[in-house]
Amino acid sequence: MTALDQIPALVDRVRREFVLARFVGKLVVDRGLQEARARLDGALSVSAVDTSEPVPPTVPDTAEVDHVDRPDVEDLALADYDQLPSAHIVAKLDGLDATERDAIERYERSGRHRRTILGKLERISQESDA
Repeated sequence: MTALDQIPALVDRVRREFVLARFVGKLVVDRGLQEARARLDGALSVSAVDTSEPVPPTVPDTAEVDHVDRPDVEDLALADYDQLPSAHIVAKLDGLDATERDAIERYERSGRHRRTILGKLERISQESDA
């Protein structure tokens, strides 16, 4: 019987906590909307955007880029280089001489920048220097 006597008190307590939670949630949402509107108004204001000078281009003109260092893919020691997966290329690097590896490194640095290949070339270079 004690449990049945406590049910109305528990229901009342849950109802009060629910009302309080709803009130706090509404306060949080209202405050978030105020902050969002303030930030949006600040971002859209004309004074926030500097239009006095044009933004310089970040990509260099093609005339400025030097492609002389990049070997042709046909000149690389590994046939069909561009179609080979990195794992295949890495497995074959030890069998190449320094000039062939240098050409592959220049080709890779001027193109896809595959870290597995460049890392292996660096390790081979360090081992040969030691």
